[in-house]
Amino acid sequence: MALRIVIVGSGIGGAAAAWDVARFIPDASITLLGDELPYVRHKMRYLVHGLSIDLDTRRLESSGVEMTRGTASRIHRQRKAVEIAGRKEIPYDHLVLATGASSSVPRVPGGELARGFRKKEDAESLIEEKPSGVAIIGASYVAMHAAETCIGIGSEPTIIVRSRLVRKSLEPELSAELESRLQQRGVGFVHSKVKGLKDEGVEVEGGKVEADVSIAAIGITPLSKLGREAGLEMWWDNIRVDRQGRSSDPRVFAIGDVSNCYNQITGEADYFGLGTVAAIMAYNATMAISGSKAALKTPRYIKDVFFGETYTKSIGYTAPQAQKAGMDVERIEVAGGGDARGYLVYEKVSKRLVGFSALSKDDKGFDDVQILNIIMKGREVDEALAVVTPVVGED
Repeated sequence: MALRIVIVGSGIGGAAAAWDVARFIPDASITLLGDELPYVRHKMRYLVHGLSIDLDTRRLESSGVEMTRGTASRIHRQRKAVEIAGRKEIPYDHLVLATGASSSVPRVPGGELARGFRKKEDAESLIEEKPSGVAIIGASYVAMHAAETCIGIGSEPTIIVRSRLVRKSLEPELSAELESRLQQRGVGFVHSKVKGLKDEGVEVEGGKVEADVSIAAIGITPLSKLGREAGLEMWWDNIRVDRQGRSSDPRVFAIGDVSNCYNQITGEADYFGLGTVAAIMAYNATMAISGSKAALKTPRYIKDVFFGETYTKSIGYTAPQAQKAGMDVERIEVAGGGDARGYLVYEKVSKRLVGFSALSKDDKGFDDVQILNIIMKGREVDEALAVVTPVVGED
């Protein structure tokens, strides 16, 4: 009998897992169960331009993947089956959970009034309604995606920032510069703490941001209920897995937002809410199911572009994040082509490079792939200085 592999969740991680299984375990029976068709989540803002963000599933289906619409309601580990909303069960030999996460709700009075900006329907509703003003709570990449969508439909977005933009990804100076560039494109900013939400806007310390629609972009809540109720070991709110994505049940794997990954610098369990990490974890799980011990590292590498001209990139730690992790670090400011500006972060004693973040007005300049490799291999900052140019020396 063919190996029965059931994948729950049709996001980037789930689709990647289905494709990897089809490639590397061609005799397997593969079921991809999801409540929506696969699409590229981080490109939702492109919908405003009439572009499709859907993934073409014809290749998956022609490879024998059975696409099943539905919501998994329970895992029966003893008899190895997944229940679909009380209707039927799908038996498995190996189960891959790629259920993702939902938008977190602000824990303030009226917090339930805030919408998310995580599902395709969130962007489609915003585009259809074309609200006059939109309050966006949070300083994440998702907040900026929502703001760019608002500008595209003629709405006025205001991002409410408690500290600074994408503080886990950019050095403080780069956060400030990014905010300035987005202001020039029509994005408003209010630096304050949210006190509550009402139908007409968001109350903050010292005032109010009037808006027809409020969006929460303050983080995510892993959709780990299935695993928790099935008795799988947890890591905070995520399903705990090893480096191949294997849970406490060797027949059940978890990948992407619903699970932990492993920090490529410290080697410790961590969380990176990135599609690239989910895809790497999908490959690792497939290798484990096939009997291989191989496992690729899961680097924290983010690259994005806003309004087609403001490129951001972040690899590993920023200096504040490294210090928070207990590292004694220094920085070197560097420059590249295309008005690029960035910072290398390295350990003071060992000189090991642990982080890099940058802004530029085009996609030229810093060779971040080379720097990513230097960080992942634990090499010294001097190797990165052969790729980029120092401009002010060490902090």
